[in-house]
This record gives sequence, C-alpha cells and structure tokens, in this order.
Amino acid sequence: MQPLLVNCVKICGESASFNETDVNATTVGELREELSLEGDTINVNRTIANDDHGLRDDDRVAAVKSNKKGGNAK
Repeated sequence: MQPLLVNCVKICGESASFNETDVNATTVGELREELSLEGDTINVNRTIANDDHGLRDDDRVAAVKSNKKGGNAK
C-alpha cells in the first residue's frame, strides 16, 4: 500500500492572504474536488492552471470566483 501523499500549498480564496493548507490533491483538478472549487479560475504561482496541472509543496494557489467583480460576489 502506497503512503498517502500530502502537499502543503498556500491557498488564497475568500481572504486576501495566502494560508498554508495541507491537501491530498496532486493536481488542480483533484484540488477543485477536494476543496469544492468547481467553477473557480485557479492560478498556481501567478499562472492560470488547467485541471491536469501538478501541485507541489509551497505552491501558491489562488481560487477566483468566475462571477466576482471587485467587492462582493454578485
């Protein structure tokens, strides 16, 4: 049996700062599923990432709601 892989990534979602978060996801697609980020635009280290983009320890991940325009989500 393989050991469970855990990545520590820095997530910026609802807040304006990055918070260290332990995740089991190894790709952006898995991260979407694990953290319920369906429909969000995902940036990894300042680059828009597709679902098969790999994640590594210390990556900076920003999740942006597609319908967000400044201030509050509409």
